[in-house]
Amino acid sequence: MIKSKLFLTAVFLIVSTVSLVANPISTNYTAEPEPVYGLQDLEAKTVYPDFEQELGNDGYVVLYFHIDVVGNISNIEVAQSGGPLFNKSAIEAVLATDWNPAMQNGRAIPVTFQLPFEFHAG
Repeated sequence: MIKSKLFLTAVFLIVSTVSLVANPISTNYTAEPEPVYGLQDLEAKTVYPDFEQELGNDGYVVLYFHIDVVGNISNIEVAQSGGPLFNKSAIEAVLATDWNPAMQNGRAIPVTFQLPFEFHAG
């Protein structure tokens, strides 16, 4: 089983961070799906909820979502909830990001991704 991990950390303000690890659930491909404008685009679109940040709350959200052959996102599921505001932030970041599809032998194929979001208040 091939597991690809993309690690990125974003610093929001000075003390808040969001960490992302993308793990494809489908592994039958030669090139994994990725954000069109790079991981920094997904990172920039992931917003630490103001209310949670003010309270100093950390959050952990795991999303499953489908990426079709043209990079459209569908079937987003919250596999592990970090609370409504963290869930909303993670879903909005995935939906706001343009994706390249996974490829197998030069052809685009649909895959399901697992994407954990870690929010740390500092």
